[in-house]
Amino acid sequence: MNFLFKSLAAAAGKGQVAPGEEITINVDLILGHDGSAGKVLAVWPEGERVAYPERVVFTLDHTLPAPTVASRQLHQEMKAFARREGIHLFGRGEGVLHQVVAERFTPRAGMIIAGADGHVATAGAFGAIAFSLTPAELVPVLLTGQLQLTVPEVVIVTVEGNLPLGVSSRDLGLELLRRLGGGALKNKALLLQGEGVWQLSPSGRMSVCNLIGEMDGLTGLIVPPGEGVAVADLTIDAAAVESLVACPPAPANVHPLREMTGLPLTQVLVGGCGSGRLEDMEELAVGLGGKPVHQDITLLVVPASRAVLEEMEARGLGKDLREQGAIILPPGCGPCPGQHAGLLAPGDRALAATVRNTTGRMGSPEAEIYLASPRSAGLAAAAGAIAGG
Repeated sequence: MNFLFKSLAAAAGKGQVAPGEEITINVDLILGHDGSAGKVLAVWPEGERVAYPERVVFTLDHTLPAPTVASRQLHQEMKAFARREGIHLFGRGEGVLHQVVAERFTPRAGMIIAGADGHVATAGAFGAIAFSLTPAELVPVLLTGQLQLTVPEVVIVTVEGNLPLGVSSRDLGLELLRRLGGGALKNKALLLQGEGVWQLSPSGRMSVCNLIGEMDGLTGLIVPPGEGVAVADLTIDAAAVESLVACPPAPANVHPLREMTGLPLTQVLVGGCGSGRLEDMEELAVGLGGKPVHQDITLLVVPASRAVLEEMEARGLGKDLREQGAIILPPGCGPCPGQHAGLLAPGDRALAATVRNTTGRMGSPEAEIYLASPRSAGLAAAAGAIAGG
């Protein structure tokens, strides 16, 4: 059995499992946030209790500080629920859910995670097996600590070699999205292996796995190096990967960045769960190259966590970015979910190192969103247009 099947078998208390088999697995970590918890609470059975509160993590990250009265009311309801049930609630700017999990809950190889969010596979960077659920699907997991699922088929990708200078782990993630985003992963699990992913930093591996949610897969992860190398369905030469950009209207519409050079922009965004780690901020600074933000650009920077923000300030990076013209927002999701803090208006064209560029994602459906790496974002913020590649 491959690593995924061995891990699922262990979580189900079985000797082995096979694709198509119906199993019930124990869940180690259960996740939610203020973008999904409202629907969880709306269908919560009266009088029922969370089975394993120590395993539950909720964050206020989509709309903190609250931009509307309704958002504030939801935050109060989540706080009351957390107090009553004894679950972990992070609501004081600790950061976006997936970064909080990485920093505070030590995801490990084989850990089973279930969350009401589309990008929980970010924890696959550590070999964890994370399943994205709807809020309604999360309720029975909260009540029992278990998840029922059909064992998926797998797609195994080997990444060989090293990325070229100036090409980032996020470009590798976009390359995978380009190759697999057309339905090849529907209801399947993605297993990544090889030196091309194993040699990436933890932040780099998170950047790659953060985009798995946009590939329509059931889950995905980087297989721990000690598990050996399985026969691959696809092999990618990291040395051949170039700077890429996902164009409207969907994340899988990926093209070489060089083909889009010169396209004028009005806003650039780096941060959140897609690109809010310290390494991403350093890449943004490299792209800016010490230049001021172009007069036509609003550059928004969203640290993924308070810890990242504190390190940025300790290194003087935050000060440098502000002096160059960036606006640093509180740790969290920022404008990415389209609920506050930098929404787009008709006629806006944004380049974002975030997770999704579907129509209306960050505000007006008449705006355009392009996705690229933090370094490409920095180059664009200085030039006023897509640059480099």
